[in-house]
Amino acid sequence: MSYKKVLLVNPQYNAEWKGVTPPIGQGYLAETLAQQGVEYDVIDMNLGYTLKHLFNKIDEFQPDLIGYSMITRNFYAFYEQLEKIKQHAPGITTIAGGPHVTIMREKVLQSCSALDIGCVHEGERTLVELCQSDLPLAEIKGLLYRDGDQICYSGDRPYVDDIDTIPWPRFEKYELHKYFKEVNIFSSRGCPFHCIFCARPVISECFRKRSAANVVDEIEYWYRKGYRNFNFEDDNFNLIKERVYQICDEIEQRGMNDLLIRCSNGIRADRADRAVLARMREVGFRYLAIGVDAGNDRMLKVVKKGETMEQIENTIQNACDLGYDIKLFFVFGNPTETPQDVRDMAAIALRYPISEVHFNNIIPYPGTELYDWVVKHGGFLAEPDVFLNDAAFMDDEPVFETPELPKEEKVKLKKYLDGVRGRIHRRSIRRIFPNPFIGFCASVLVSSRYIEQLYYTNSSVRGVVEHFRYKKSELSGLEVAK
Repeated sequence: MSYKKVLLVNPQYNAEWKGVTPPIGQGYLAETLAQQGVEYDVIDMNLGYTLKHLFNKIDEFQPDLIGYSMITRNFYAFYEQLEKIKQHAPGITTIAGGPHVTIMREKVLQSCSALDIGCVHEGERTLVELCQSDLPLAEIKGLLYRDGDQICYSGDRPYVDDIDTIPWPRFEKYELHKYFKEVNIFSSRGCPFHCIFCARPVISECFRKRSAANVVDEIEYWYRKGYRNFNFEDDNFNLIKERVYQICDEIEQRGMNDLLIRCSNGIRADRADRAVLARMREVGFRYLAIGVDAGNDRMLKVVKKGETMEQIENTIQNACDLGYDIKLFFVFGNPTETPQDVRDMAAIALRYPISEVHFNNIIPYPGTELYDWVVKHGGFLAEPDVFLNDAAFMDDEPVFETPELPKEEKVKLKKYLDGVRGRIHRRSIRRIFPNPFIGFCASVLVSSRYIEQLYYTNSSVRGVVEHFRYKKSELSGLEVAK
């Protein structure tokens, strides 16, 4: 059957670390439905809405399909919400997509009786075909569905090669005034690398890029609406250096000279030489995250990073010299990693004047090489369903152990790394303020866990932090220019 009215629901992922920008993946679905003439509405539960608000929306809009975006963390809570939705509106078909469905596949429908359909991988064209065609589910690629007591899969849908043909989000039905005034952008999809801990190749292995003109069309659209803050969420924004130069040229040629651009999801250090970083800086890039992931060359080979420590440290140094705000990502607890390897991570983070560092307590996701390694070596400390539901990079409890890093050692090292993280954060805050006393007081206040939570949950607090970052970055840029 086809569906005429779709309600897209963005569930509250976590009350403590909820986002303050509109959901970009769901924004792509909404815009695709709009351009294909499918009637839709949205509700973002992260804006403080309850199930009562959701039920009122269902009653008012009367959808015949409810689309649900789902990540792995807290997935049991998502299942429970779907059960309540089904109880409230038993005649409405439910469909869920997102990383959790793509990774867990049939198990999601087996565990959640309230879910009628699952969407695997990219959902834009799958959702439109589901809404507009009368084809049986078995003939619509990319769907998990029920056939009696059986859970069936219709087969993989080919990836869209030309992703310029997928319309980028306009968020026309979202309450944009309630979010922090920053636009998240995907300028590419997929990842060609195979780090042993990363689920991205499971979700989208095929790397595809948007053209520079198409990317800057999106920036210019929001620029004309008064937006100046942008953030690239790509896994591989700078994989192709020539395209980075083209994007910078497009921004410059269109006269958008007062931008503040971040790459918060990480760039490849081996594709970021000083020249390209300097060019990015000229057109408004101010904040870069770099996925370092290990503390030395041996561990980089173990995790199959495909980079050397010399390449990574050169990029960190060049970015610092050019006045960027830098965040470093590390993961610890990988196979064969030793306490000294972990201390090597801390040494790298402490060596440079960076703004932030995250030492992620690694989670083995199904489908990754790391997960298979842990299964083979019997190192789980909790059942997968339990730790996947509770998974978070900030959690202190490890979910598996290795001969080199048993549980007690991992817990001790996590406390040590948390101390290093706090030290780096306080140090970065002090650099913002010329007055040492003010800098010290600000560092104690801003680096608290409470303020950090507010940064991720309150658009006003985030705006203040970004204001100071911008001013500091501008001063650094002037020093570099001199």
